[in-house]
Amino acid sequence: MTSIPVRFAGRRFTLGLATLLSVAGFVAPALAQWAPTQPIRVIIPYAPGGTSDIIARTMSEPISQRLGQPLLIDNRGGGATQIGTSAVAKSAPDGHTILLVANTFMINPSLFKTLPYDSLKDLTPITYAGVTPHTIVVNNDVPAKTLKELLDLARAKPGAINYGSVGNGTSFHLGTEELKKLSGTNMVHVPYKGMGQVLTDAISGNIQMAFANTPNAAPLVKDGKLRAIAVAHPTRAPQLPDVQTVAEQGYPGFESNSGFIYFAPGGTPPDVLDRLNAVFVEVLNLPAVKEALTKQGVEVKATTRAQTADFIAKEMKRYADVVAFSGAKVD
Repeated sequence: MTSIPVRFAGRRFTLGLATLLSVAGFVAPALAQWAPTQPIRVIIPYAPGGTSDIIARTMSEPISQRLGQPLLIDNRGGGATQIGTSAVAKSAPDGHTILLVANTFMINPSLFKTLPYDSLKDLTPITYAGVTPHTIVVNNDVPAKTLKELLDLARAKPGAINYGSVGNGTSFHLGTEELKKLSGTNMVHVPYKGMGQVLTDAISGNIQMAFANTPNAAPLVKDGKLRAIAVAHPTRAPQLPDVQTVAEQGYPGFESNSGFIYFAPGGTPPDVLDRLNAVFVEVLNLPAVKEALTKQGVEVKATTRAQTADFIAKEMKRYADVVAFSGAKVD
């Protein structure tokens, strides 16, 4: 540090520059926080209208107010999220392009032999935004009202229960496969292209069972069109408070959901990441934002960067094990 000799009352002292400025009535300005210089593009690697859209649009205005720039929502679906994810991975690491993606990000490294990006190097997490729990539902003609009864039925008639999902390698597919692994049962996977088709066929009896996003399943359960067997979450769902969790029914620690995480390009400076994390976490914890997301079936998480990175590493390992067990292949 620079030192300057000064005299007070005839005596000589050596003061550091910062001390001298303070004595003279000057205060060094605090380090300025990073702020964007142009609109922030939020790329969502799914078609419009899903939960990721709801999260991004609910958070958009309060984030814009804090960062001083608008957020532009950019849906780039296709390629099992690889198109949109790759676009962010190849963007300038300056905080002006970010990704909001679900569990697919943690599944793809095990599902595909190659990806157009390095999941751990080309993208870096900002925060875990929120999660939508899955609920196990069955056709009303299935003679099971609890998870034990459903699994006993599957053991008694291996392959007799067909379950639907929104596609091979999705969190709905792999959640069911993980339950099969834990319970030693044999159920047959029937992939669909959308949750609406899955639930329609579950109601009609073309399939007997499905893991479904709780907000999609709850109205059908309340109307008596489907029966809810269990919620695949550590806690019961507010939409179905009387439905026990999978853990309550004998499989502690089991969880299946659709989780949503914000990422920035790899190489984004720490001060930019810290600023984005601080703002996103603050916005996620705003009562109005939390209430709006809760009404849409999203449980807010709002984690630190380190917590998010740790969660991603654990989920990648878990999904790798389930993919290997299921033999999942990409269509």
